[in-house]
Amino acid sequence: MNFKRLVPLAFPALLIFAPSCLKDDPAETYADWRVQNEDYITEAESSGNFTKITPVWDKTSFVLMKWLRHGESPNKIKPLDNSTVEVVYLLTNIKGDTLDSSYRLNADSIFRVQPSSTCTGFRVALTNMNIGDSVEAIMPYFAGYGSTGYGSVLPYSSLIFQIKLVGIPALEKKP
Repeated sequence: MNFKRLVPLAFPALLIFAPSCLKDDPAETYADWRVQNEDYITEAESSGNFTKITPVWDKTSFVLMKWLRHGESPNKIKPLDNSTVEVVYLLTNIKGDTLDSSYRLNADSIFRVQPSSTCTGFRVALTNMNIGDSVEAIMPYFAGYGSTGYGSVLPYSSLIFQIKLVGIPALEKKP
């Protein structure tokens, strides 16, 4: 077979088929979704129902938090970044679709994690809660999974968490 005859056909074929191999630009694909999520954050922030928490270690990020129940812990103990915490949570998007939940993970629904190993917004929320607190925390996409998304979370998604800080096991053990 003479491959020299195929070379002139290869370049036009490349021009025809190469664009189909390129991925869509998430910024374009999710432009409307991004605007909807940014509007949701703006509305929640201006509602007066949430406290805006900006961490000292990242002045470009924030979380909107509303306390649904204050814990009964007399010492008002907050977890550190490297604390192992026990939480119960429900994650939804701005449409109310459930994206994740600790109830899906195991029978007792307790999720054990270190705040430092979570997305920025969840970390900020946890380290600003006391044992026993229940909050609604709204995180803009840049404090969540950003412009790439993760699993069932679309790019540019604001995250709405219902979180209860059940405990910090290492602090509760008796010597």
